[in-house]
Amino acid sequence: MKRSRFALLVVTLTYVAVTVGESILAPVLPVVAPEIGLDTAAGGRILGVISLAAAVGNLAGGALLARADARVTSMLGTACSIAGCVVAATAHSEGTFLIAHALVGFGAGFYFAGGVFSVGALSPQGRRGRAMGRYGIAYSVALALAAVLVGTVGTSNWRAVYVIGGLLGIVALALLAFVELPGAQPIPKGKLRGSLRLLDAPVLVGGVAAVAQFGLVAYIPTYAVAEWSLTAAAAAMVLFVGRVFSIPGKAVAGWMIDRFGAKTSARLMGMTLVVTGLVWVLFPVIAVAAVASVVVASAAGAMFPMANVVAVDRFGELGGLLGVFRSAQMAIAGVSVWLVGQAAATFGLTTALVAGVLSLSVILLLQPTTRTDATRSTSRVDGG
Repeated sequence: MKRSRFALLVVTLTYVAVTVGESILAPVLPVVAPEIGLDTAAGGRILGVISLAAAVGNLAGGALLARADARVTSMLGTACSIAGCVVAATAHSEGTFLIAHALVGFGAGFYFAGGVFSVGALSPQGRRGRAMGRYGIAYSVALALAAVLVGTVGTSNWRAVYVIGGLLGIVALALLAFVELPGAQPIPKGKLRGSLRLLDAPVLVGGVAAVAQFGLVAYIPTYAVAEWSLTAAAAAMVLFVGRVFSIPGKAVAGWMIDRFGAKTSARLMGMTLVVTGLVWVLFPVIAVAAVASVVVASAAGAMFPMANVVAVDRFGELGGLLGVFRSAQMAIAGVSVWLVGQAAATFGLTTALVAGVLSLSVILLLQPTTRTDATRSTSRVDGG
């Protein structure tokens, strides 16, 4: 039990390390751009490369997980993230900086399947939800840590931030050397098509989470400025409060998963998003609408641990499918944020956001957790 707890701690801390490396660019970009000659288009290209590389890394890490244990995939992903931080810290041109973030994005994506699979396999009976909630909190902590590092160090020496990111990765890599992580069963070639059908429920929940986070929450500051006439700073603060509340929101999500099951919890959280989302974009009292937007941001973050548990429960020992699941989730995220932007330009931001909120109702297509599902989930935790 102690070994499992230590392994869970290491896996979670490693997630912090690779996510910090992946998250430095957005807050540091205004400082980096004038020094190495990046215009707005170049910054957009590099941000896009991170997402694309992460999607490719998701698929590659999931594929290798079926042939090696999670420690191998976790160490390779972390090593790639470290390499990316080193290259970024020494970059003096757009090309080198782009390569650095391709490595960082690929490493973070490569790590995902092994990390989530390990959390599911190592969690004690009846506590998988809480373990996945803590894993989700690690992501939020990493985002905040990256921003804090840039704010305190990056304004005077942005290269030091990447050095710190690399050092965090080295510590995580050293810790991974002392843990045993599980391996996943390969998908039989003759059953690949049938195995892909297992993606239905995980992609449904993960897709709702992606639409909520990237297609809706990302527009909270824009909506606050355009419709509430807030200053850019005040609008950013609304989003910041929502991000802060997403941390306890993920803890609540973990408790709900263990209490009600991942699918039932996802349905409840999804409908909470629909109701509070409509209040956010339609209620005329700004104070009430602002509180609703904070709830939306928190609930969107809480959906991700639920999606991860649905995926782990659904796939069982076929951990390689986690990479496909994550890649599909990120594809939905990219499409959703683009569609909302296009709809806003054509029909107006409020109409586009209302449509986006209502689209989350597809979560009702998810069948709630049954007693059989719960029993099957428990047997997998026990190794049965």
